[in-house]
Amino acid sequence: GFASVMFTDIVNSSRLAAAMGDRLWSSEVARHFAALREIIENAGGQFVKSLGDGTMSSFPSAPRSLDAARAILKATAHSDGPAMALRIGIHSGDVVQSDDDFFGTVVHKAARIAAMAGPGEVRISGATRRLAEAAGGFRFSDTATVRFRGLDGEHPVCRLEWRD
Repeated sequence: GFASVMFTDIVNSSRLAAAMGDRLWSSEVARHFAALREIIENAGGQFVKSLGDGTMSSFPSAPRSLDAARAILKATAHSDGPAMALRIGIHSGDVVQSDDDFFGTVVHKAARIAAMAGPGEVRISGATRRLAEAAGGFRFSDTATVRFRGLDGEHPVCRLEWRD
């Protein structure tokens, strides 16, 4: 069925982990994941899984995923813990769900989009943008057409403006 798939990733996590030590880093990542899970679920999403220092989640609509992404970056910017910059990528479309996990091209593309985002950025696909624009209330910038490893053709990607 349809989903907007969101990936998050902590920028420079290896450097942070080395500076903090494994025990403290592990504790901070667990706290971080708990905060993300709460934000994602409050936005109507499903926290699918953690992947090292990143996460994958799904939402029933593009606007909900963008609301969650903005809330995550705002919460991270005002966290009491160590300064962690996140990158977020979102793509929307038909996915294959098996048990509590998601598979398919939408998942792969969302991961590629997250990987191209800079610190503190939410990058989204053209499909997600079209769905969010229909709902209103979002601003976008820095539109580009890119190629992704393992995916044919060119793909429009833009940045979600999330700061007030």
